[in-house]
Amino acid sequence: MKAILYTRVSTDEQGEKGFSLRDQKAKLERYCIENEIEIVAHFEDEHSAKTFDRPEFKRLLEYVGKNKGKVDKLLMLKYDRFSRNLEAALCMITSLGKLGIEVIAIEQPLDNSIPESLLMQAIYLATPQVENARRSLNTRNGMRKAMKEGRWVSGAPLGYKMCRDAKNKPLLFKTDKAVLIKEAFELYSTGLYDKEEVRKKMVEKGLKCGKNNFWKLLHNVVYCGKIHISSWKNEPSENAQGLHEPIVSEELFYKVQQVASGKKLIKSKPNKKAEILPLRGYLICNNCGKNLTGSSSRGKSGRLYYYYHCQYGCKERHRTDIAHTTFTEWLNQITLNPNVGTLYMNMIEDALKSHFGNKQKEIERLEQEKLKSLEMLAKVERKLIEEDLDMDTFKRLKKGYKDDAYRITTQINELKDEDINFKYYANYGFTLLSKLNIAYEGTTVEGKQKLLSLIFPNKLVFNGNNYQTPIQNEIHALLFNSNKAFEGLKTRKVGEIPNQFVMVARRGIEPLFPG
Repeated sequence: MKAILYTRVSTDEQGEKGFSLRDQKAKLERYCIENEIEIVAHFEDEHSAKTFDRPEFKRLLEYVGKNKGKVDKLLMLKYDRFSRNLEAALCMITSLGKLGIEVIAIEQPLDNSIPESLLMQAIYLATPQVENARRSLNTRNGMRKAMKEGRWVSGAPLGYKMCRDAKNKPLLFKTDKAVLIKEAFELYSTGLYDKEEVRKKMVEKGLKCGKNNFWKLLHNVVYCGKIHISSWKNEPSENAQGLHEPIVSEELFYKVQQVASGKKLIKSKPNKKAEILPLRGYLICNNCGKNLTGSSSRGKSGRLYYYYHCQYGCKERHRTDIAHTTFTEWLNQITLNPNVGTLYMNMIEDALKSHFGNKQKEIERLEQEKLKSLEMLAKVERKLIEEDLDMDTFKRLKKGYKDDAYRITTQINELKDEDINFKYYANYGFTLLSKLNIAYEGTTVEGKQKLLSLIFPNKLVFNGNNYQTPIQNEIHALLFNSNKAFEGLKTRKVGEIPNQFVMVARRGIEPLFPG
């Protein structure tokens, strides 16, 4: 008789007594000597037996395929060395049997001449699979229990490292990358940047994170001190309070989720051409009244010159350097009427006091509503303990009250997001209005365009020397002094526009985006 020896040990079995490769081989060799069996080959694996996709077992199958009729038996110590999957094991035994090879576990002997031995073989093969399933279930239950207690049970997420607490239990501790992660949340929450822009900024500062992982990072509740537990069987998903220190506040985390969901729109970024032509879209033609566009023209020297010009056949054309210089000089001549500014500020302050007073009452009302939901949640938990409530009803009520508390918390956070010092921003805005040319020149292209849309809502006409607007705005005249910037201008018709042009007196502006 000729036999192949097969020994196997997986990584988690390396230290288990009786499972060493050397010990298995020695026992198999002794068995062959005692039973006068010739050993023709030996294959040893160090992989899991859940499938037969193992390097050495593949080599074994290749060997028997090339040596048909030259192998009588495949010997291993126990059937769990062969496989831990009943269905796959029976299929493999059948396949080998067709090649004339008998599969034998020397420590679990069977008499294959007796039909009932097949039942015993199935038990031997099923037992390892049952053990795996039980081990997996115990592991899952243990992990869910630890997560409900607030402990992170998998690999430490970026910004944390896994350490031990005073009880020698695993606990997340922040690393030096936590500062960059917090900055990433803060940048994205402004709505000024998309995810990829924020990621690139953080990568430049040393936070190594790919696109997909960065998306997951911004949505991972672990960073606000929570542990997410997925639903399983009849248990709904939930976010348990973690024992680790959060990197960001819950308020900041949920603000990021609002931006990501589109509730807070991300501000679009202008292209490079917008940087060269910031007035494009805010100037209209003297002749036809339609928007001027902008483009470049190459001079004889090869240098590019940029112009604002009509795109509907009119001959109006202005060099950008002249248009820009005249615009900033003209802004310098406009000053805010201080008396009107003071009055307007007082009116804003009175309005805000009323608004915030009403809002605070709404927050207090929501806090009470949230407290009632949490009290009801505690009540149904007591009823479950006292056996006055069945499990299905408890789970349904628990989910309802938790959903209510989460919804109310979101509403409260949204109201608190409005707690901005509007008076400060109004003061800042009026300060800018007193120095329009400095504000315009000192900001980004995005800031320039925002400023233009706020103080020139009816667009502008440039006649080569001055700027005009097609519609007189009474608020402009109220807020600004009529100084030399308005002198010597005549009104006239422009194209099909029925209104007369007058020199602009601008309205107040809101603060520009930072940067």
